[in-house]
Amino acid sequence: MLRGTVRLRSFAFAGPPWILLLALLLRADALWGLALGWSLLLLVARLRSRRALGGLAARREVYPNAFEGDEVSVDVVLENRSTRAALLVEVGDSFGPGHADRQSLLEPGPLPGRRRRRLRYRTACSRDWGHHSLGPLTLTGSDAAGLFPLSVPLGAIAGFSVFPRVHEVAGIERVGARPTLAPRDATVARPGQSSAYMGVREWRPEDGLRRIHWPASARLGSLAVKEFEVDLEPQFVLFLDLERRHRAGTGRKSALEYVVRTAASLLWTATQRGQSVAIHGASRSPVLVPPGRGEAHLAHALDELIRVGMDGGEDVLDLVERHRPALALGSSVAVLFATIRVDVGRVAACLQALRERGARPLLVFVNGDSFAPVDKWPLPRERLLRTQDALRALLREHGVPGAILSAEHDLATELARADLFAEPE
Repeated sequence: MLRGTVRLRSFAFAGPPWILLLALLLRADALWGLALGWSLLLLVARLRSRRALGGLAARREVYPNAFEGDEVSVDVVLENRSTRAALLVEVGDSFGPGHADRQSLLEPGPLPGRRRRRLRYRTACSRDWGHHSLGPLTLTGSDAAGLFPLSVPLGAIAGFSVFPRVHEVAGIERVGARPTLAPRDATVARPGQSSAYMGVREWRPEDGLRRIHWPASARLGSLAVKEFEVDLEPQFVLFLDLERRHRAGTGRKSALEYVVRTAASLLWTATQRGQSVAIHGASRSPVLVPPGRGEAHLAHALDELIRVGMDGGEDVLDLVERHRPALALGSSVAVLFATIRVDVGRVAACLQALRERGARPLLVFVNGDSFAPVDKWPLPRERLLRTQDALRALLREHGVPGAILSAEHDLATELARADLFAEPE
């Protein structure tokens, strides 16, 4: 509250008692009347301040997500549902993703009855990625002199998602990503994994029970399954390593931070190139985003991505093996490891299985030993270098694009390198 307003309130409230005291000392009837009139004016001002917010309502209109550093426009619709005009109404809001989280908008009025007015403020998402809160909205009104301000909270706290800042990943086209703006067939009429229905056939043990077509089975007298066409839609499938034992570092310098930021950039780049993207992760709450295209699907995928925690118990290679039979022909499959402490033999077997499935693999290793240790000792430098050399040799031997990211790397610079996913020689 401004100093002048504080002085005015002090004078207004102190006036009647002092006048009453003088009236008692001087026995002056006029002073009694002045004290009574002054008190009545204060009472009327208080009642008018309570009426100032009567019939007023407000709601917020804002897109529910943005990237780190983005400027966001927030509209507040102030509605006067009563018949009398509203004056000097202040609308307050709390924007959690910004450092200056408290926002105030003044509507001097008059706002006629049964009318609404749109107010707007602009702010920046200056906090790190994650889920933040908006609100609640508050309305503040007062009497004409500002002696009795009154604030009323409106609505519940809303959520707002801040996505990691994304960077164009150079060289991703070398692993199957390609523009898809040109007209093309989305399916081909032979058995496959698309959503285009082709017909029914006899059930085989490897089909499982979910694909059984029960009406056709009843008609034929034996089990029959649905058959779908081959999906020619280019897919980018991302597998995340979220094992608890691979935790390392804190804050911006942590394995989880590098995994999430790298995954966001890979998904964004694949979407920009027209691919259908999907995510699989095995944290405490499984992450499963089915294939989809477009900005709305990307926003859904990123929203699921920022919810993950490194608290899972399943090895990422087991996760790949579990979902491998469902991969579409020609998919680009990125496996994002949170450690370089991997079984090279198992990784080689995984690459071979993906190739047999017709997938194009891509490996990204986040060197967890380059971050501050959490619950294990880091590898000695000599062993660390030997491990990295073994992984590079594996990539060269199998001709698989890949990268090793460490804490000393700036992700924006590293992901933009033209040779990051160059084909191994």
